[in-house]
Formats: sequence, structure tokens, C-alpha cells
Amino acid sequence: MTGTLPNARALPLPESTRKLHQLNQQYSVGGINSVAVYFASGKGATLIDSEGRELLDFVNGFSSTNLGQCHPRIVAAQVNTANKITLANIGGMSQEWPVLAEKLCRKFGYDKVAAAVTGSEAADTACKLARGWGINVKKIDPQDVLVLGTSENYHGTITGVWPLMEPGAGQEVYGTFSKNLTNINPKTGKVLRYLHAEDYAEIFEQMGERIAAVIMEPLHGLAKSKDDEVNFCIKVRQLCKKHNILYIADEIRMGSCKTGKFLSSDWLGPENKPDMVTIGKSISGGAYPASFILGPDEVMGQMKPYHGIHTFAMTSMACATVLAALEVYEEEKLHERALAIQEKWVKETSTWDFPYLKYCPSYGADFSLVLDLAHEGITSRRFCLLSASKGLLSATGPNGRVRLGASLIINDEDLLRGFQIIKETLADLPNYGQIEGSEVPLGAF
Repeated sequence: MTGTLPNARALPLPESTRKLHQLNQQYSVGGINSVAVYFASGKGATLIDSEGRELLDFVNGFSSTNLGQCHPRIVAAQVNTANKITLANIGGMSQEWPVLAEKLCRKFGYDKVAAAVTGSEAADTACKLARGWGINVKKIDPQDVLVLGTSENYHGTITGVWPLMEPGAGQEVYGTFSKNLTNINPKTGKVLRYLHAEDYAEIFEQMGERIAAVIMEPLHGLAKSKDDEVNFCIKVRQLCKKHNILYIADEIRMGSCKTGKFLSSDWLGPENKPDMVTIGKSISGGAYPASFILGPDEVMGQMKPYHGIHTFAMTSMACATVLAALEVYEEEKLHERALAIQEKWVKETSTWDFPYLKYCPSYGADFSLVLDLAHEGITSRRFCLLSASKGLLSATGPNGRVRLGASLIINDEDLLRGFQIIKETLADLPNYGQIEGSEVPLGAF
């Protein structure tokens, strides 16, 4: 990439970053397509990288750290627990777990809760319980029972839920096929498209008696308008009711006040409440891996002893961290803060005019840039590396998308400074030629 100007600037990686990046490339695999930025510490809404540079955190671990880095109340709860007990979750359980279980069920309005560790495990468990309900309650043949996903949604990369990913996302590489979980209509071979309720109306009419559930992220942040996503989800939810199909809301990324309500599915209204929800990641403020599956008795009751075992679920540390985070979300009314952040983002971006910026939607404190890749020098990886050099962490996404979001505890001064860095990065991006590290790795975007 030479840039659009004959005297285009170059952006090399800092020396310590380059060394870490070389080690990472030599010895590490996996991850989420991150650019070459490595962190040493963090506090609140800021991070310190390996060069000692301070960066505003506008990724938040894809909403994991909605409460910022090292929130003092959560750290205090963790330290207190670490000094009392390490692990007591097999043969008995933490005395805090029944208390947390009651709180979660009462808060979200469900009969029972099951605990897991990661969001992927929660999604996998929800799909498993839904299939059990379909077999035992709806009386679907175990060989025929289906759980459907949708395009452009993400539920993790463990084998159990990988079949819900887009075709070509690795199923052929690892043989992660399933006749029971899919986001493809088996009769037409077409992907069930997010924002296209007609795809679900068609498959429900074709084989509704075989379908136990649909799982989706109610708000994903891909559309230009949140209303488009809400209306789509309401239509699918209503279709599920009509055909006796469970509607599962995956709240792993967009739950915990991020969109302006505690659960993103709350935007669907109480009459469209999901049958089941999965929540995790940010439910602990990102400070400890904990996730949960909630639903009615007739679904959750499918789980028998030894059907859902997670050594590090329901631990004292998990319970203490989640209880502390819930107190912060509730007492500080952070759903309201998310809406205030959205209002400021909309006001700021309404004045932007860049020919290579298609649109920049906001869903509470979660927002994106969608870049036009037809313009020379405009890619999400280049944007993210340039924004990091200016003091702001952003994340790459597919099809020219830059993923952004503010922590709910960020102050207005830092928030507006972040907006200015984003604007400045957009303005400067075409002026750069070589940006070291912006080369797209094989299989990445």
C-alpha cells in the first residue's frame, strides 16, 4: 500500500512492539485477529502498552470490561475472596452460589439458572438444553431435532456451537459439522439471514415440527439502525411463539447495560421476552470468567447431574466477582450512562463527512465505523494501527468494519477525546503509505 499521496507517511511499529509481535507470530496461534498492540497494565478506561504509551480503551474486550480496568469494588471482592478460599466446587459448592442463583433468576425473571465459565460454554449448554426440551417435551425424534442460528452472529468456536457459524468458517478444516445445529435451511441450502425474518417464516413452515429453538444475538450492531435489528428479532420471536419453538437470546457481548438496557433483548419488550438467555463476559466486569444460562423449569429441568460440569463455574471467586459487578451496574445506573454515550456519539458523528466512511451506527455504548474498502489505503487494520499510535485502541472487523465501544465508567473528557482521535484517524488515514503490521494474515481480515 503506497497511499494516495506521493509523499505518503510511513508508520513503523515501536521497537518493543515489533519484538513482541515477532515472538507472538513465531510461537502463538489463535486469537481474534488482533493487531500488533501489547499491554502491560490498565486502569479505568485506559491501557498502558509495552512502549509505555497510554491508550483509551475503545474495545473493552468486546464489552467484557464494561466497568473498565481494575474496578476498585471488583478488585476488593476478588482480593477478599482469594484470601479466604481457592476452590470448593466439587463434592459441595460455594455458599455464595445459591444467593447468586436467586438474584439472577429474580433479576431476569426466569425459573432456573445454570453456570458455566465461558460464553461459548453458555451458548453450547443453552443449545443442548433446548434440544433436550425438543426431544422430551415437543417430542421431536433425537435424530431430527434442530437448533437454528442466523448469519453474521457469533456464539464461540468450541465444537458444539461451531456449526452455527457461517459456511467456510472452518467447518471443513476441523470437521465440525452437525445435522442438529445449523444456520442453513436444510431444504434450500441457503443461509438463514440476519435481518430477514422471511427466511425463518419459510423454514418454520417447511419443518417447524423438527425445530426446537433459534439462537441469536438480539442486537449485533451490524445494521445502520438499531430499530432494524429490534424489529427483526421481534418478528422471529413471534414466529417462534406461533410454531412452539424456543427463542434463545445470546447476551454474551451486548448484555450488561451496553445497549441502554441491562439485556439487549429487553428492547424487544416484555411481551417478546426470550424463552432462554445466555449471559457472561461482562456480567463479572470482565474480571473473572463466568457465564450463565437462564430459562423456564421445563427447559432447565432437562439438565441432570453430570450433564453440565464446569470446575471453575459457581466458584467463590466467580460468585463474589459477579455479585460485586451487579451492584455496580445497578447502583450507578449504567444503562443510563450507555444512552448518554450514544447521544454524544450521534451528535459528534453527525458532522463527519468522509467519502470512505459509509456509516457509523451506535447501540448504546457500542458503536462501529463501516469503511468503504474501494478507497485506496482504507482498511480496518490500517485504521486500528493508526488510531493506536494516536492513543486509542480499536478493533478490526470484517468487510471494512472497525469495532468500537466505550466503557460505561468513562468520563466525558476521555470520551470526547476518544471521539476526536477517531475523527483525526479517519482524516489522516489516506495520507499514510506503509503501516507496519497492517498486512492481512492468512485467513484473517
